[in-house]
Amino acid sequence: MVSSLSLALAAFSSLSYALQPYNGPASELPDRKPFGFGAAATGGGTPTPNNTYLVDNMPDLRTVLKMETPRTVYIKGEINGNEINETTTGDCQFYIDDSNNPKFNFTLYIMGMNDTYTDQIKAAADAGQQFDGQNATELLDLITRQNGWRSQVQNVQKSYESIDAAGNLTLIGWDSSAYLHGVNLNFNTRSNIIMRNIRISSPRDCFPSPETYPSSWNARYDAVSMVSSHTVWFDGNVFEDGPTAVAPDDFLWGWKVDRYDGLFDAEDGTDDVTFSHNVVANHHKSLLWGGGEKEGPRDLGKMHFTVFGNHFSNSMSRNPLMRFGTFYIVGNLFENYAEQEPLFDDDSVSASSNTTTAGAAAAAANETYKPNFQYNMGIYNASTVLAAANAFVQSGTYGAQDSSRIFSFSDLSTPNLPATLCSPADISSGNSSSSELDGLKIKSTFNGAPIDLQRNAENTWAYVRGKDDDGEFVEGGFVTGCEGLEAQEMPVAFGADGAEVEAYVRKNAGQVGRATP
Repeated sequence: MVSSLSLALAAFSSLSYALQPYNGPASELPDRKPFGFGAAATGGGTPTPNNTYLVDNMPDLRTVLKMETPRTVYIKGEINGNEINETTTGDCQFYIDDSNNPKFNFTLYIMGMNDTYTDQIKAAADAGQQFDGQNATELLDLITRQNGWRSQVQNVQKSYESIDAAGNLTLIGWDSSAYLHGVNLNFNTRSNIIMRNIRISSPRDCFPSPETYPSSWNARYDAVSMVSSHTVWFDGNVFEDGPTAVAPDDFLWGWKVDRYDGLFDAEDGTDDVTFSHNVVANHHKSLLWGGGEKEGPRDLGKMHFTVFGNHFSNSMSRNPLMRFGTFYIVGNLFENYAEQEPLFDDDSVSASSNTTTAGAAAAAANETYKPNFQYNMGIYNASTVLAAANAFVQSGTYGAQDSSRIFSFSDLSTPNLPATLCSPADISSGNSSSSELDGLKIKSTFNGAPIDLQRNAENTWAYVRGKDDDGEFVEGGFVTGCEGLEAQEMPVAFGADGAEVEAYVRKNAGQVGRATP
C-alpha cells in the first residue's frame, strides 16, 4: 500500500513546477535607465502581482518567456537548458533516442564526409566484401543516411534547449547566482525587451557540422539570437562560455570539434538596441550584428546599436562584428592577451604603453586554454561605426607591440556605400561635423597611452588593401569621418583622454556581485 506521505510527496512534486505569479520584493539592481538607441525600452512595464514571476527551472522559464503578455521575470539560481523535467536531464544520446533515429552516430556522420573513406567502403560493397568487420553494403547505407538524420536529432536538442521568447519582457537575475546555463533565447520579430543581471552561456551543440579542417565548425546555438526585433536594453549581464575559454573537443582524424556559436547575434533589421555594462568573456566569436550580403537590404537603415561600459575580457573576435547599421562604441574596456606577432607596424599609439596592468595579467593567468586573439571591432559591409573613449588593455608576449588587431575589415567593395569609422577625438578640428559630437571627443587609450583610432583604422585599411587579391577591398570601400552622426548622451561623461574608463568598467560591468566571469 502506498503511504499517505508518499502520496503527499507525489502531489507536491506534480505541483512544484506549476508557474505562479510572484508577489515578493524586487531584486536590488543599480539605478540605471535605458539610454542611447534603446532608450524607449520599457520591457514588461510596471511589475504587479499579476504579471511578475520568479522561476528556477527550465520548464517554467519556457512557459513564462513564451507568454505574449507584458511581464517581469526573475531568474533565481542556475537553470540548465538540458533540464527536461524534474527527473530527467538531456544529453546527446537522449536527443538521439528522442528523435526516433536511434542509428544516428556523430562519428559516422563525420566519417561519411571523407571521400577516401567512403570510396573504400563502396569498393568493398561492390566486391561483396566486409569492411571493418561489417557488411560493406549495409555500412554504406548507414553512413549515407547520417547527414539527413543529423538535422533531425539537432532539432530535438533545439526543442529542449532553445526558447522562442516573446517581447514586452523584463528578464532579471535575482542575484549573482542567476545563470542561464546552456540556454538559447531566440527573439524573432519581437520588441520591447529588457534583460539585466543575468549570466548566460549558449548550449553546447551535440551535432555541429564541419566547415574547414581541422577546427572550423558551424554550431547552431547562440546565447541570445535576435531576428527583426527592436527596442532592446541589455544591461549588467555576463555573456560567456564559462569561467575560462572552452577548448574544442579532440576528435578523429585530427578534427577538433567546436560546439559553440555566438553569444549575442542580431540580424534582419534588428534595431534600436543598447548593450551596456555587460561582461563578454572567454569566447571566440562573440557578437555578430548584421547579416550577410543577401540580408543587406533588410538591415540597411536599421541596425542602430549603442555599446557602452562593457568589458570584453578574452573575447577573441567580434567585439562586435558590425554590418550595414550604425554603431556607437563608447566607454568600453577591451582586455586580451597577444601571443601573435603584429600584422603590421602601427604608429597610432602616441607614447610607450604599459603592459603590467593587473587585470590583464590576471585574466591571462586564469586561462587554461588560450586561443589566439583575432581582433576587436569588425567593420564590415557598409557599417557606420562611432568609437570614443575606449580602453584597450593588452598583455602577453606582444602586448605592448601589437595594436594591429583593434579593427578587422571584410566585404568592403562598394565605394558608393562604404563602411565608415568616426573617431570624434581624432577628426580634424576643421571638419564641418566636428562640433556636433563635442561630448564624444574623448581619446581612446592603448595600455594607458592615447591612441589615434582613425590613424589605426587607416593603417589597418592600408594593410588589407595591400594583401587583397580578389577585389574584396576597393578604393573608397572604407572611409573616415563623422558626417551625419549626432551626439548621444551617455550615463557617464569621461575625461578628456578617457583614462578613467578602465576603472569605471571594472566597477560597473557585469552582474551585481560578479564583475568577472
